[in-house]
Amino acid sequence: MHQADLKHDDKALRDKLETIFQLRRTRSKINWDRGQYLDLLAAFGNPHLNLPPVIHVAGTNGKGSIIAILQAILQAQGLKVHSYTSPHLIHVNERITLAGQAIDNACLEQLIDQALDYNKGAPLSFFEITTALAFKAFADTPADILLLEVGLGGRLDCTNVIDAPLASVINRISLDHTDFLGNDIRDIAMEKAGIMKADVPCISGYQGAGDDARAVNDVLTEEIDSSGAYSCRHGTDWNVRSSGERMTFSFKDQDHDFPLPSLQGAHQVQNAGVALATLFSLRQHIEVSDQAIEDGLKSVYWPGRLQKLAASDFYIADNTEIWLDSGHNDSAGEALAAEIKQWQRQDDRPLHLVMGMLDTKDSARLLASLLPHLTALHIVSIVSDPQCQTKDDIEGNIKEMRYDMPIYAHESCVDAIHNIARDNPSSRILIAGSVYLAGEVLEHIGGL
Repeated sequence: MHQADLKHDDKALRDKLETIFQLRRTRSKINWDRGQYLDLLAAFGNPHLNLPPVIHVAGTNGKGSIIAILQAILQAQGLKVHSYTSPHLIHVNERITLAGQAIDNACLEQLIDQALDYNKGAPLSFFEITTALAFKAFADTPADILLLEVGLGGRLDCTNVIDAPLASVINRISLDHTDFLGNDIRDIAMEKAGIMKADVPCISGYQGAGDDARAVNDVLTEEIDSSGAYSCRHGTDWNVRSSGERMTFSFKDQDHDFPLPSLQGAHQVQNAGVALATLFSLRQHIEVSDQAIEDGLKSVYWPGRLQKLAASDFYIADNTEIWLDSGHNDSAGEALAAEIKQWQRQDDRPLHLVMGMLDTKDSARLLASLLPHLTALHIVSIVSDPQCQTKDDIEGNIKEMRYDMPIYAHESCVDAIHNIARDNPSSRILIAGSVYLAGEVLEHIGGL
């Protein structure tokens, strides 16, 4: 939870979000008051025991994209879909969608009032309180399915109170939130694997290559065996590959032809594969036609993820190309680098990275894959959160990596865009480093 999460157009809601934020301000623990959290759920009538069927989604990267793809396909099938995701880009309402619509201000405010009354000042976190009230909203609103994203880790996450979900999904795992989860990839993988349940399918995504990927896959194998979950593994039970404007999804040795998702980037093909593996694993519970899959893949929308922005939104010449992404860790850097290579096959435009990053993140891990492709790096503040890295912080990391390139500091992301367009016309600009930075950019151009 960060100060940036409290932004809201409605002053009464903003004040109540601030009240929740002040209950427990810590950067070192998660869910340390689990008993008090369960007491809050009990006061709400234990809504987590009366939810629609749940697909529970964990992982370091791609959780939101997988949920967006699942939601688009299920809605194309005519189903009513709840979803819970975090963090949000502009307003907290985005986190809770009820039958496809973001929760309205009046409903959210009423639930916050109830939560604060029931909680009686106990030091619960913002995420614990919003999760409890989201469960209440989900239980009270009819729907066919709930897509539930883990907030942090898995084993100790406050979403992990669902005894028998339809499926558990674990996507790409890498080093992130190390101040909470530690620096050992095996330990992080074990935390994520904590959402596995006996006799419930566990769909796992592509984990990359190298030693970390092998360690993660070893942990997932061990935890599937010990938990009694049903395994659905990338590379063993399912696979996906793209060809032109189509992709081939393979499940249990049968191939299926589908369009590429409308989300940009090769990594979104893998995320689509996870979503499809989940649906194919659940065919005895959820009927989804090939036409619904086609329609959902073509229509899925998930802002702030390799999203192309119009130069006119920034009042600059249209010969400048602008892309926005929320990525902030090593896996995100690898995904962005793969897309950059595609751009470089198309043309030789200079690439300027505009980056704003919270001080809890490791800029070196994001930059490692990106630096070889950059013309210059531009550091900006995240206006809504003072806890962000400076030019000096990032410059030190780059020197340690033995890279030498122009690095500039700007007051804001918009200033950086204007300066780049003025001094380097016909450039390509990539904005990355934080969900909060992405939210500020989207708010500047008029919203989602």
